[in-house]
Amino acid sequence: MNNQLIPCLMDELVWLDLRSPEVYQSGHYVHSINLQWTMLQSCLNALPSRTTSLGIIAPLALQQTVTQHLIEKGYQVTLSLQPDQLLQPGLVIVSGQNSFQAWQPNSLLRIQLADLKPDRKQALDLGCGGGRDAVYLAQQGWNVTAIDQQQRVLQCAQQLADLHQVQVNWIEADLRDTNALPSASFDLIMMVRFLDRDLFSYMRQHCRPGGYVMIQTFVEGVEVFGSPKNPNYILRFGELAKEFNEFDVIVDKIDALSDGRPVASFLARRKQGETP
Repeated sequence: MNNQLIPCLMDELVWLDLRSPEVYQSGHYVHSINLQWTMLQSCLNALPSRTTSLGIIAPLALQQTVTQHLIEKGYQVTLSLQPDQLLQPGLVIVSGQNSFQAWQPNSLLRIQLADLKPDRKQALDLGCGGGRDAVYLAQQGWNVTAIDQQQRVLQCAQQLADLHQVQVNWIEADLRDTNALPSASFDLIMMVRFLDRDLFSYMRQHCRPGGYVMIQTFVEGVEVFGSPKNPNYILRFGELAKEFNEFDVIVDKIDALSDGRPVASFLARRKQGETP
């Protein structure tokens, strides 16, 4: 690669900088995120969507290994650089912690969050997975409790929180065990890309007056795409509005993922003055 072309290409890619945190903080490209190879091997929650072209900043001996791993996971790697190639005229180099975020929370949360007016900003994420939504809420000043039953997934979620220097109360628990659920009430209770109808009653009871429930998961019609097929994990049209009929419905619509699969997006607020 002609070094004169590098500055022209940098802004078109999301860059993964695999140098040590100390070296990264001393000076890094402004559109890069600092990830360690040990994290990247098992955790992909800090990465953008697979349609985003990636660049790799790593020693030559590591570049091929990282590139092959990402391609096997479905990502597009366009360019790899050695650290000394960052010393190019025209590159915007900054110091300090990660200054760039490649991933996004779920669209419903991102779009609606600014309009939520809770009293205490206390949130519960049921089935949090890799923790993007929980970390995003914590970045916005929320006090977040997030639950998942998979230890490996929660380890990735913790690493994402560490990467962005926020605190989340992660709980490893089986959500089918009602004794494992928090007894407190919350201003926002989320269930995203996950469905357990047995938790609807808990969500109603532990949502504070004036608080919100947010659900986004697969809906009828997804079966033709191959997954999921189990009706236990697929919402019926209009099901959530009936389930939370004592709430004021704010959003109740069907969206489609990039692969065409339909998802229900639902946001409702418990009426003021009601007792959870």
